[in-house]
Amino acid sequence: MDYIKEKLCQQLAIDYCCQVSDIKDDKNHFTEYEKLEGRRQFEEADDCVLKVIAVNGKLIFTGKKSIIEVCRKQFSNNLGNWFMDASNFRKLDEILKKDGYRVKTAHPFFIPKDDCVHEIKGVEIKKYNQEEILQFKDDDRFDEAFCFSEESPDVLAAAAIIDHEIVGMAGASADSPSFWQIGINVNKNFEGRHIATGLVSMLKADILKKETVPYYGTSFSNLASQHVAAKAGFEVAWVELITEKMDW
Repeated sequence: MDYIKEKLCQQLAIDYCCQVSDIKDDKNHFTEYEKLEGRRQFEEADDCVLKVIAVNGKLIFTGKKSIIEVCRKQFSNNLGNWFMDASNFRKLDEILKKDGYRVKTAHPFFIPKDDCVHEIKGVEIKKYNQEEILQFKDDDRFDEAFCFSEESPDVLAAAAIIDHEIVGMAGASADSPSFWQIGINVNKNFEGRHIATGLVSMLKADILKKETVPYYGTSFSNLASQHVAAKAGFEVAWVELITEKMDW
C-alpha cells in the first residue's frame, strides 16, 4: 500500500519539522522543533525538548536548538537500525539532564499492509461513534482502547460482546487529521480467541474507508501486542523515542 507509506512520510515530516525528502533519504537529520499544523499530538510534551525517530534505516532528531546541536555532534554518524539501545538512552539522558529532562520511552509503530478484516466467530460486534464513546469514560477496562484526550480525541470504537458482556474493545484516537491510532483491550478470560486481531482489523478497515491512515503502537517487550498488529494486517514502519520532564 504505497500511498500509505507516502502519507507516512508526509506526517513524519510535519511531526519532525523537516521535508518529505528528509524522511525518504538515507541521511540523519537534526531540526529545531516547532508546533506545526497537522502534527500528531498523542503524548506530545508541552515543550518538546527532544524526540527521535528511526525510519528507513536512519535517524531524525527534533527539539530544543541547544540540545539538537549537541545531538548533531554526537549522533551524526549513528545508524538508525542500531540506535534504540540502552547505551544510547544513557547518552541522551546525560544530554537532557542539564535541562531537567530524560528519556521517557521508545515504541515501535505499525501501518497497514492490507485492508483485510478478520472475522470473529461466535461474537456480537457493536460499533461506536465519537459521542457514544463518552459513556466509557472512567471505565478502566478500556484504558488502552481510549485516552479521552482533548488533543487526541477518541473517534471510533468496536466492541466484541459475548452473552451481553463486552469482552474486547478497540478504539481509535485522532492523533492528527490524517493519522488515527488504534488501541485494544481484551478481557483476560477471553484471550486466545482472536478477538484483538478481529477488532483491530475491523477498525483498520473502517479508518481506511475514511481516507485516513490507521496506525498501531506498542512496547518493544509486548510481543503479544506485536503479534496482534501483524495478524491484523500491519507492518512495522518506524520507532519513536520521546522525552519527559524529570520530577525533582
